Amino acid sequence: MIAIIYSILWIIAAFKLADREWKQYYPTILFSSLGNALYEIICYKYQLWQMEPNGLPAAIIPMMLLILIGMPLSTWIFLSKYPFGKKLSIQAMYIGFYVVMFLVLEYLSIKIGAITYHHNWNLFWSGIFVIVMFLVLRIHYSKPLLALFISVIFSFFLIFVFDVSLHKMK
Repeated sequence: MIAIIYSILWIIAAFKLADREWKQYYPTILFSSLGNALYEIICYKYQLWQMEPNGLPAAIIPMMLLILIGMPLSTWIFLSKYPFGKKLSIQAMYIGFYVVMFLVLEYLSIKIGAITYHHNWNLFWSGIFVIVMFLVLRIHYSKPLLALFISVIFSFFLIFVFDVSLHKMK
């Protein structure tokens, strides 16, 4: 049920906070959703973190809400308010704000059973992941190939650390 609440909050936030120039962010919006969808497909049988139904009829519902609403709208808001051209410290604080916000939402989700961790994944690893995710989203906006390269390297790092071998994938 929390996935529906988060989705509604992202929709409201997007209407209130995001600029209307969404087309310029569209490639990065797709990139964020595709990354989430690929994790769900590849790690279907060996999930490190898992969205739970949490009052909904099936776990696919919160997954789809995150892929189709949460990631696209949060990416749109993130980029439309990003302090481009400001000092690096301002940009770091901005990214830090989003990292903290995502980790608070995840912590709340863990506490109510909407997300579960498996195979030694924990909030620390989610923190690392979210930091890299927001850095890569920012990079993708201006240098998509570099972001793809970093994503592949980070994905292989996680595959190695968490032993996500081919026979464990779907």
